[in-house]
Amino acid sequence: MRRLTAFVILVFSTSALAQPTPASSLAPGDTTAHVAPPAPVISYSNAPNGEGDPNAITCRAPQLLPQSRLRGPEVCKTNAVWARYRKDGMEVAADGIHDVPSEKWRTINPQPCHPATMGGSGTSAMNQANFSMICE
Repeated sequence: MRRLTAFVILVFSTSALAQPTPASSLAPGDTTAHVAPPAPVISYSNAPNGEGDPNAITCRAPQLLPQSRLRGPEVCKTNAVWARYRKDGMEVAADGIHDVPSEKWRTINPQPCHPATMGGSGTSAMNQANFSMICE
């Protein structure tokens, strides 16, 4: 038991000695004190487009996940990244992980679709006709 107590005291005393020195204990002429950089300013937008300072951070509000009542995560990126997404016609999906084509891009560049059935026959086959479309 004494060995365990001595070991615990030794461990805690070495961690206390390893603490960094505060800036007030530095010598008067020593300028090695580090100043923490200011915290970045975060702005919020429902549809970030990358306008403004390229290094500023913009967050998109959580969106509803498909086929769910839950919302995805908040997505935060720099304005430079949001501008690149917009230029490429992409968006971050509601899950915050995947990239998907934006609605505007899909409207301008529709997918080629054709009927699922190629050809046809008489009116008696209309009972079993397939009216679905195949999009590539």
